[in-house]
Amino acid sequence: MIEWTLRDHGREFAVRDDDGTVRVSLDGTDVAESTIGRRGDHEFELDRLAGRHQKIRVERGLRGQLRTVALVESGDGELPTTIGFVPPEGSRQRRLYDLQEAHPYVFAARHIVSSGAGLLGLGALLSALLARFRPSIDWSWVPNPEIDLPDWNLFGWVPDLFGWVPPLFAWWPDWDLGWLKIVLGVVVAIGLTAAEIDRRKKLSRRRDAPPPAGH
Repeated sequence: MIEWTLRDHGREFAVRDDDGTVRVSLDGTDVAESTIGRRGDHEFELDRLAGRHQKIRVERGLRGQLRTVALVESGDGELPTTIGFVPPEGSRQRRLYDLQEAHPYVFAARHIVSSGAGLLGLGALLSALLARFRPSIDWSWVPNPEIDLPDWNLFGWVPDLFGWVPPLFAWWPDWDLGWLKIVLGVVVAIGLTAAEIDRRKKLSRRRDAPPPAGH
């Protein structure tokens, strides 16, 4: 039996997959169940928590096993909050989860690493290296007929219509701002990293926090 778990506001959730039947339990008591087919998904509606709508979303992967289980909370005019369940022991998802828990800041900083790799053109370099190992196919046998298309200049009047625009920016200095995209990319990546670290801290605090006022 495969079981995903989550502790949220002192409540213990568990989602079990038993031969195609997925059951949801709260504090040891089953509260919902549904039969989900291969590569299917389902949403279990929960009672509201301090006026906020909650549901558990489960999805199956290509092999028919549960791929993701998450608690989705929405309300008060805010964006939905998604909290992932702890994957079962021995699964690939659990290894990734343990890595995130052991090195949260390193994992959050992946935005900076991926941004730097993209800006430095590492993706293009890797593509060029892989291209050397692709088989070369001779396409010379494919006929390439020459077709003379009529010269229809339907939009030739467009440059004349907007010809007054370039002189308006003649005063702009000819600066080389190629470095600006690198700086902006790094700034955005740092912002995403800081936001993810803050999100993880909030989720960690609400695990054992009492339910919100009004529950």
